[in-house]
Amino acid sequence: MNHLLEILNESNVIFDFHADSKESVIEQMVDHLVNNHTLDSSKRNEVIESLLQREKSMSTGIGSGVAIPHCSISVVDTLKSVMAISPQGIAFDSIDSNPVHIFILLIVPKSKFQEHIKTLAMIAKTLNQPDEREKIIQSKSLEEIKKVLVVG
Repeated sequence: MNHLLEILNESNVIFDFHADSKESVIEQMVDHLVNNHTLDSSKRNEVIESLLQREKSMSTGIGSGVAIPHCSISVVDTLKSVMAISPQGIAFDSIDSNPVHIFILLIVPKSKFQEHIKTLAMIAKTLNQPDEREKIIQSKSLEEIKKVLVVG
């Protein structure tokens, strides 16, 4: 996985995202995966629990308005992802204490976690550019995000 666009599509990007807590962010993003039939509803609670456990060990709010909540779990056999954009920002216990505007949630198969370490690094690197981050936060469609990421 070399590019963020490889894991984004029309059905897994949420624009104008609102939540009032870290738990609510995670629950809404997982529910989005369930509602668009990307994640089986019977696995919802186990996935949320795994994501929240990961947050307890260390916040996935990596700073600069970005968070990459993720977990490695055996109930999925392929990578599941969803992106949420919050123009107003949401408190997420980020390492820099700033609100998060761009969330990318990853649910990784336990058997493939090593290869997805690269995915985490690629996302962090992609979202490291302040101008690109700001353009993504202002985006209203996947096409607008694609233009930012392709043009860079």
